[in-house]
Amino acid sequence: MAIRLKVRFIGGFDRDYEELSIDEGSTYVDLLNIFNINPETVIVLKDGKPVPIDDKVEKGEIKVLRVISGG
Repeated sequence: MAIRLKVRFIGGFDRDYEELSIDEGSTYVDLLNIFNINPETVIVLKDGKPVPIDDKVEKGEIKVLRVISGG
């Protein structure tokens, strides 16, 4: 069974928004892999709160926020 997701990308991605289906039981790491995004460079937000990337994906809308650090 598949889960429908709306994904918003924030912070210098080559896309702003994507809708997709992902297999039930998939994790946020699996989702990031679909888009070739290194999990160490982003924060995944669900309902405005950060989620552990090894949690199972839940239906709805998520945001993928690129983390930029400088020094």
